[in-house]
Amino acid sequence: MSSWLLLCALLVVALGVLPPFWFARRRPGYSHVRNTISELGETGAPGAGRVAWLGFAPAGLAVLAFSALLHAQLTSHGGEGTSAVLLSLLGVSYVGAALFPCDAGAPFWGTWKNQMHNLVAGLGYFGAGAGLLEMKRAFEDLPALSALGPVSGFLGPVILLGMFALSFESPVRGLIQRTVEGVIFAWMVVVGAWLMAA
Repeated sequence: MSSWLLLCALLVVALGVLPPFWFARRRPGYSHVRNTISELGETGAPGAGRVAWLGFAPAGLAVLAFSALLHAQLTSHGGEGTSAVLLSLLGVSYVGAALFPCDAGAPFWGTWKNQMHNLVAGLGYFGAGAGLLEMKRAFEDLPALSALGPVSGFLGPVILLGMFALSFESPVRGLIQRTVEGVIFAWMVVVGAWLMAA
């Protein structure tokens, strides 16, 4: 099962990174530093449907699969699975981004779809941050993962701080989002590789 966890983590990375770069190349004026990933699929954007269903939704399903495998791994070793359930909210947020595209510019307020988009995005980042905080405790009880407990405990607040920073207009909002997601994705790969090596 550990090899599947690592493969799933690598799939999350591929689906979370490659489609945004692919679709951004076809969007004049789009900046990975300034613009959020959601803006690639914003209402009225060219190719928004393809971004939603070929980018966001598959990435979300991959995160859900990773979370389910991690939950099974934790509980099979007598650990607590709540942390993996919290992490799965990130996958829900990606699917939610496909269902509820943001308004142009990804504003904090806007149409009802934009509000739903922001709600699921907030739940996703909160789930990831809280999930990693909870992983600290869960990992400490499992010898194979105990060394990753402090790392998870450190990264949880970093993700929550990033979520807070994303709530404000900023010339580096896209960079902040990519950094937060990069941290989460790298953590997933490390956990998968760690368990496979153990």
